[in-house]
Amino acid sequence: MIRQALAIILAFIGGFVVVGGFVWAPRISSAMSSLVSTGPSASVFADTNRIGRADVAPVLKHCIFRVVDVGPEADKMQPSAGYFILKAGTMQANFQSLAGKPNARMESRTVLLATKWAELAECIYAKDDRELCDADNRAAMVESTAKFFAFAKQLDGIQPPLPADEARVIENSRGRLLAALKNHRRYGTLTAGDFGSFAPAEIQQVMRADGETRDICKR
Repeated sequence: MIRQALAIILAFIGGFVVVGGFVWAPRISSAMSSLVSTGPSASVFADTNRIGRADVAPVLKHCIFRVVDVGPEADKMQPSAGYFILKAGTMQANFQSLAGKPNARMESRTVLLATKWAELAECIYAKDDRELCDADNRAAMVESTAKFFAFAKQLDGIQPPLPADEARVIENSRGRLLAALKNHRRYGTLTAGDFGSFAPAEIQQVMRADGETRDICKR
């Protein structure tokens, strides 16, 4: 089973990665594999006592293969492998956006990735609040949220504008995630420090807002 999972991951890296019907071809050296699997984290300089490793978060067992479609192989793969696939596609998209002028194909990929990270974040937020006190689950929550807002920002003000249905999907996801952030800030499951020094502005605005908070994780 482990050998089969490794073979699938290597096939994805060396050839085509299929996520939700979209095809990526991330060709990643061994050095880049380490970068993809571990970071750079969305929470640079965050409190390491609160933030664990997103790729081993227990909550991924329930969420990642709702987002990363690998068909029947999902039963044979570790959740961390699914997370690796999503991050690999994200890395390739980031490289391509730096290397070339935005075009319709790149924008379509950006919409897809924003949607995938939003779906993962929303699945995580839907779990019991106390599950999110786990440091690894918190890391997955932080990273998926930050990744969505980073991709959504790339879509702001693009010309020509996104089709109305795609723009509506992004805005709806943005609204739901901002509401979730406000709730978890109040509960204390998330703090401003969890997102580190380079969080997207929308996240910083919510997490640094005044208001009463409590810490349910200390109970």
